Amino acid sequence: MIEAGNGVEALQELQELEKQGGEIDLVVSDVVMPEMDGPTLMKELKKRNPDIKIIFVSGYAEDAFDKSLPDPTQFNFLAKPFTLKQLVRVVKETMAG
Repeated sequence: MIEAGNGVEALQELQELEKQGGEIDLVVSDVVMPEMDGPTLMKELKKRNPDIKIIFVSGYAEDAFDKSLPDPTQFNFLAKPFTLKQLVRVVKETMAG
């Protein structure tokens, strides 16, 4: 598991992982972050790996982001607050899809 404080840091962590021959299968990202928001991060990640799985989380309803979120078939959404059980369910669904 790799943690990052924002989208820019996430891309830096990914570059380091790729240098070591690793790759990321799943990203859980907030929609709203400083420096680089979740949708922008997703676009950058999809350029590197079109098959990467994305789960967006937010304290706002998903429809509040309709204009900024990309095609909803490219990610899953989990509203905050959520339980560990809900997170596990969405991770399983995302990885199976």
